Amino acid sequence: MATRETQKSILDKAVELFNEHGSSNISANRIAAECGISKGNLYYHFKNKEAIVATIYDRMAAEIRSDWSDDLADPTANHMREMFERQLSMIWRHRFFYREMMALLAADDALRTRFSHDRRQRSEVVLDFFKALIKNDVLLGPNNPKTLRSLVTLSWILSDNWINYIAVDRRDIYPDFIRDGYELIIDLFRPYLSPATLTVLQRQQQQPGSVSDSPVANGLRSLT
Repeated sequence: MATRETQKSILDKAVELFNEHGSSNISANRIAAECGISKGNLYYHFKNKEAIVATIYDRMAAEIRSDWSDDLADPTANHMREMFERQLSMIWRHRFFYREMMALLAADDALRTRFSHDRRQRSEVVLDFFKALIKNDVLLGPNNPKTLRSLVTLSWILSDNWINYIAVDRRDIYPDFIRDGYELIIDLFRPYLSPATLTVLQRQQQQPGSVSDSPVANGLRSLT
């Protein structure tokens, strides 16, 4: 198996095991065994489990930079939905990371620094997107920049922590996780949604292809 293929296999298997059991309960040796490779082969690619976690995050960040780079080109109600859903889908695919975020970041200063930088950078993109929504009358406010920034921050806090909130009642199941999280985030902005936007969102809910059945969500079914 080529080096890149081996690394992908290790990372994919690690995500699967971490999601199911938690990263603290899975050793690098267990990952090697599940991949059908020797411990030495795994350690050739990753010096320890922390390096695996860090590389998983780097892969997530790279996906955001490459696949989410054109959000500002489409400031519409439909794309707003896609962005929220896409974020929740990312969290679901890497739910171990969000369940254990504070512990993982505390254990790796370099990872914490990268995560903090990426979050600030992405937050500004999302803020600019919502400014564009207001300009296009998709939203009718808020016109106060501080209030808008607060709403964007609240939506971020909600999405990052939603998996932990519902796990208490063992409701962290797919696809309910995406649908219910999306509806909560929309409720944050509902007082500012224009009548036309409300109509678009109502039509989306009435269509057979709901949030949990959309193309982005359907792409996750094989990963759950």
